[in-house]
Amino acid sequence: MQDPLIILRRIVLSAVVFVAAALMLMPALAAQTDDQVVEAKTLISRDAVRPGETFKAAVILEIQTGYHINDNAPLDEFLIPTALVIDGNPDFEVLEISYPKGRRARFAYSEAELVVYEGEVILGALLKAKEGLGAGPRTVKGALSYQACNNESCLPPKELRFEIAVPVAASGAGADVHPEIFGKIRFGALQK
Repeated sequence: MQDPLIILRRIVLSAVVFVAAALMLMPALAAQTDDQVVEAKTLISRDAVRPGETFKAAVILEIQTGYHINDNAPLDEFLIPTALVIDGNPDFEVLEISYPKGRRARFAYSEAELVVYEGEVILGALLKAKEGLGAGPRTVKGALSYQACNNESCLPPKELRFEIAVPVAASGAGADVHPEIFGKIRFGALQK
């Protein structure tokens, strides 16, 4: 009969070796499953923002070919919606978030019809610069939460952080920029 202390040492040593091997493999496994399926870039609708001025921001998503994400109001309550959140900021007030309509589609992993975003998608935020804001560069931060799927299955939900550069000018007339982007975003507050 073997000494119980020797058996215990072998078990502990085996466990340590297993954990060490698993920790070394984790980055490789994460790289395989952590592909960036959605990328985001940001723009604002003005060349510079003045204190008290309302302006638009765009978060332009590029969804990798072969993948889709649910729109912001999925038809199934168990699906994860795409959500754009702008972090609290003492310099800017968020007036509205705008989502485009998704397209209806069917996929192998679901019996029901879904509403999804694919390819390039433009989300919008209507913002207002606070009165008395001093001139200079500012940043608005936010996050996009989503779940990407292909025709067969879905990846784990993700959060994609982003920053929006906002140059602030003390005064003067500003110019609208990127009409090809901002002409596609509809804000209810501006329709009234």
